[in-house]
Amino acid sequence: MSLSVSRPDLPAWPLAAQAPLAEQLLALRRRWRLICAAGALVPLFALVFLCLMQPRYTATGILLYDPAGAAPPGGATALLDDRDEDAVVASQSAIITGLPVARAIAAQLNLAANPGFNQPLLRAPLPLWLSEYLPAAWQTKPELGPDAAALAVRQALRVTVLPNSRILVISFTGGDPALAAAAANLAMNLYLTQQREQGFDDLVNAQSWIEEHAETLQAQLDQTETELAKARAAAGVVTGTQGTLTSETASRLAASLVDARANLAMAQARMAAAAGDSAAANAAIAPNLLPLRKEQADLAAQVQSLAGQYGGAYPDLLSARTQLAAITGEIDAETARELDAAKAEVAADQAQVATLSSALNAAREQSQAEDEETAPIRTLEQRADANRAMLQTMTLQAGQLAQQSALTKPDARIISAAFAPAAPDSPHRALVLTAAASLGLCLGLLLAGFFEALDTSFRSGADIRAETGLRCFALVPETAQPMNAPIDAPFSLFAEQMRALRTGLEFSGAARVVAITAARPGEGKTTLTIALGRALAAAGLRVVAIDGDIRQPSFDPVFASGGAVGLTDHLAGLATMDAILQRDTLTPLQVIDGGTQGRDALSLFLSPALPELLEKLRTRYDVILLDVPPVFALAEARVLARVADATLLCIRWADTPRRVVRAAVTMLQEANVKLTGAVLTRVNPTKHGNSGFPDAEMYQPRYGGYFGG
Repeated sequence: MSLSVSRPDLPAWPLAAQAPLAEQLLALRRRWRLICAAGALVPLFALVFLCLMQPRYTATGILLYDPAGAAPPGGATALLDDRDEDAVVASQSAIITGLPVARAIAAQLNLAANPGFNQPLLRAPLPLWLSEYLPAAWQTKPELGPDAAALAVRQALRVTVLPNSRILVISFTGGDPALAAAAANLAMNLYLTQQREQGFDDLVNAQSWIEEHAETLQAQLDQTETELAKARAAAGVVTGTQGTLTSETASRLAASLVDARANLAMAQARMAAAAGDSAAANAAIAPNLLPLRKEQADLAAQVQSLAGQYGGAYPDLLSARTQLAAITGEIDAETARELDAAKAEVAADQAQVATLSSALNAAREQSQAEDEETAPIRTLEQRADANRAMLQTMTLQAGQLAQQSALTKPDARIISAAFAPAAPDSPHRALVLTAAASLGLCLGLLLAGFFEALDTSFRSGADIRAETGLRCFALVPETAQPMNAPIDAPFSLFAEQMRALRTGLEFSGAARVVAITAARPGEGKTTLTIALGRALAAAGLRVVAIDGDIRQPSFDPVFASGGAVGLTDHLAGLATMDAILQRDTLTPLQVIDGGTQGRDALSLFLSPALPELLEKLRTRYDVILLDVPPVFALAEARVLARVADATLLCIRWADTPRRVVRAAVTMLQEANVKLTGAVLTRVNPTKHGNSGFPDAEMYQPRYGGYFGG
């Protein structure tokens, strides 16, 4: 096996690219234990908290506030607009949750003796048995006021007014369902009783007020009537229903005067009609003139017709004229008689009017004098009438109030009574546990992402290629006896990874001298050197392994060399090459210890003796393995790695930070080291098999048939 490995073109260190969704999911898969732990612990804590919490039961009843329905028959109810009505309905909740109702509930249900209402420290949400485990200071009951239980009742009692309605929902929350229902029903009944008693008290107070004022008014009426009787007796006035006798006489005289004046006007009209020339007016005064007037008109027409036909001497014309003159004379005589009668009637009416006017004036003067005398009497009469009317009204109202007091009803009524709830309304176990499980899952995912972001180690060969540009030749699993595994278990996964490392080196090019180093101690470079050397030697290759870690040599405890001469002794000219070679007891592997000249190791490594030794070893061995110190530990690491044909960088799986590896690679590159690839060491097979990385496929159980002891 020859190794002259060409150095790969290493790209500049790229920034970590954003992983695709699948990679992010795989990252969560790698943290599944943390996710499961958080997802289980949070619901577990929630379950413990729920077990400690005391269940709370809420009983609910429904009231209808209906003042109109509570009014007695025929009673008046106040008309309110919508805003006033909403305010009145809302005010009822303050009445129900008021301190008087709370005190009555606490007293009737004896809640002062209930620890849920008389011990604020244990009221909720902890159960009562937990008080035994509370500190002594907590178990001391605080000084509670007389209304402590009532205040607790007010906190547990809730009243809700449904929007745009007169419906009030009364609910009570407590640790006992029967107690919650009893308290809710008691609150409604107390409210109704209070409303009924308040209405009855209002009616009684109103009735008492009316009766008191009626008595006062009756006394005033009696006094007024007494004063009125004395005033009448002193004035000597006899009163009727319409006033004094003088007033009644004046009224009758005034009516007679009106009638007399009307008769006078009619008589004057007849006289004027009788004195006029109008036939129609005369006929209206004397109806017996109508036939005469008609006959006069006929004769006048006959005379005119005969005169036009026969002349003035015609006998019929003369006869007609004689008749016409007779009728005219008769009409004039009758008219004169009617006129004389009308004049006589007018004179009589005028005399009557004068007489009545004189009598009326005298009566009015007398009435005015009497009015001045009886004015105080009329005042007393008006006062008495007003008191009498008011007394009658009050008597009627008192009777109505007495009737209403017997029919007094509260302004509300119970629509639905409260029943003991079958299940607690809090805590909502299913909801809390579901929320806790969701919170735990989210917390687990958050923690997984957080720790994944903080984890800067390498967990797969893909990480090494992405961060450093180096090829990852093998993922060496952690096993009990890794140095003996290639011999004791040649078909194990560890031995297979040694073969994979050999294959990677073969495919990388011809390399005889291979340096194996790491960024820091504990990466497994010595273990890998010895295990790889034994695997190659067991495969028939001539292999020599050299311990180049002079400060902390690792070959002594493995090969029991006991501090024999080694590499530095040969380079210092103190021992021959054959003297420093040792044989492995398990395989044909040859080993060279670090030697005893460790103080001047760097000068010895920089001397020409080292290349000369390697050239001699090339002629005798197929593979030369150099166990090089950590890069950050000693400068000898870069010197030894530089003389090798190829250098392998050991990186501990899930441990070595990426920044440390990048810095080590940079130091090796700056020293012109032929850095061929990397090896992930001490891989946990179980964890890596569940990580989801592509190179974790070999750790799956399905490949168990390929790897055995």
